[in-house]
Amino acid sequence: VSALAEDAEEQPENWYEAGVRLEEANPELAEGAYRKAIELEPAHADAYVNLTALLCDAGRCEEALALCNDAIAHCPNVALLHFNRGVALEALGHIESAIAEYEQCLRLDRTLADAHYNLGRLYHERGRGQDAIRHLSEYRRLHKS
Repeated sequence: VSALAEDAEEQPENWYEAGVRLEEANPELAEGAYRKAIELEPAHADAYVNLTALLCDAGRCEEALALCNDAIAHCPNVALLHFNRGVALEALGHIESAIAEYEQCLRLDRTLADAHYNLGRLYHERGRGQDAIRHLSEYRRLHKS
C-alpha cells in the first residue's frame, strides 16, 4: 500500500492539481506544487502556465520571464506561455519584445482574447492606430462569442 501511495505522490498531475487547489489560499504552497510537477515532468505546460502567471501576479516578473524561457524551450507551441512571457516582458518595460510575444501567442492561437487586448493597447500606445483597432475589435468579437 505504501508503495502505491508513494507512486501517486510522484505523479506530476497530482502536484499540478494540488497547485491549482492551493493557489488562492496559499500561493507559496501552490508555487512549490507547480515546481514539483515541472521537476517530475519538464514539459508540463499547464504547470508552467500557472506558475509563471502566479509569479507575475506576485510582482516577480524577472523570475516569471526566466521560467517562461525554460518553459518555451520544452513547450514551444503553447500559446499561453508566450502570452505570459509577453506579460512579464511588458511589466519589465520591454514593450517591443512583449508585442512580439503577444503576436507569437496569436500565431499559435488566434482565439486568445486577452492577447488581442494587450496588443491593441500597446499598439495604441505606440501610435499604430490601425493595428490597435484591428486587435481591439477582435477582442470585442471574441468576448461576445
